[in-house]
Amino acid sequence: MRKMIRIIIIIITLFLSVNSVIGIEQEDPSIVTYFEASDPEGDDYGPGSYIYPRNLAFKPYEGLFDLLNFRVSGNDEFIFFDLKVKNITNPWSAPEGFIHPVIHVYIDTDEGGRIKPLNEALGVEFSPQYAWEYCLEGIGWESSMITYLNSQGELESMRISAQFIPEQHLIRLSVPMEVMGKPQKKWKYYVLIGSYDGFGPGFLREVRMEPGDWFFGGGSGDGAEPRVIDLLAPPEGKYSQERQLEYPKKDGKPVIIYPINIKTGIAWGYIMFPILLLIVGFLVKKRLTIFGFWLKGNPVNNQENSLK
Repeated sequence: MRKMIRIIIIIITLFLSVNSVIGIEQEDPSIVTYFEASDPEGDDYGPGSYIYPRNLAFKPYEGLFDLLNFRVSGNDEFIFFDLKVKNITNPWSAPEGFIHPVIHVYIDTDEGGRIKPLNEALGVEFSPQYAWEYCLEGIGWESSMITYLNSQGELESMRISAQFIPEQHLIRLSVPMEVMGKPQKKWKYYVLIGSYDGFGPGFLREVRMEPGDWFFGGGSGDGAEPRVIDLLAPPEGKYSQERQLEYPKKDGKPVIIYPINIKTGIAWGYIMFPILLLIVGFLVKKRLTIFGFWLKGNPVNNQENSLK
């Protein structure tokens, strides 16, 4: 019995160690973390085929768009959207301290919303089930914005603060709490990383079949490839980055992507199933033991044995 209890405790502990963290206080007691998720390292290649541009500005030719972690936290005044990118360089001295990654965070906060991105050059659409109401753009040269649906269903935009924090090696987008309200467990997050191009649509760099000094390679050559270099997604399964960004589509339409936390909270079904199996196994074993004692002590059996 004690052994079974230890096994159950271990199973519960493992399942509680999930990536999503809701309502956890940080070291600063005034800041609370509402959501956090990690992303696989070394997947800054879009659907799996994208190759870095060749210009020296893109050295070391890896990690410049490699999202490692995403966190939503806040205090009484601001919501902080923190992104940890593997390598942060600033060859053109953008005032925010970063220039290569173009950050897009689309957030589904309520029913309804939009399925198209702010700029079609992104090359994706969002699941109709998780349409967005807020979009944050983290772009160098003081171009960071938040765009949202107002009460009349129209889009409004305002500038937001973006900065690189070297001590924590993360890029932080700060939004006044009054604009969005306190983050809720039901919020769903799309996090996309593109490459900055001051002359590209939506400041997004082009993807072609072969890489050049100022564009990515590894595309299909039709000019409609997703300009998404990294996507916050599970490492495997139908919602992995490679599966979601797979291109070209047979119907020629943009790829459909999904938010990271489609299921919030703990998957209790996965926890209870092994526990139930252990309990059933324990009860069956106990019943068999009792049945064995009953057979051993059955008067009829004892009488038969004595006659022999």
